[in-house]
Amino acid sequence: MAGVTKADVIEFISNMSVLELSDLFEVMDEKFGVSSVAPAAKMPVGVGGEEA
Repeated sequence: MAGVTKADVIEFISNMSVLELSDLFEVMDEKFGVSSVAPAAKMPVGVGGEEA
């Protein structure tokens, strides 16, 4: 990666469309065997007026 800085990468990404970013994340997920999707948030205790 000689010659490519983090700032260069950020600048490149900042000029991408949402669709291009989505495609990039999908490719990175496959390449590195990870998921960029955040886990579902846990429901707080007592939601809906129920007692815990």
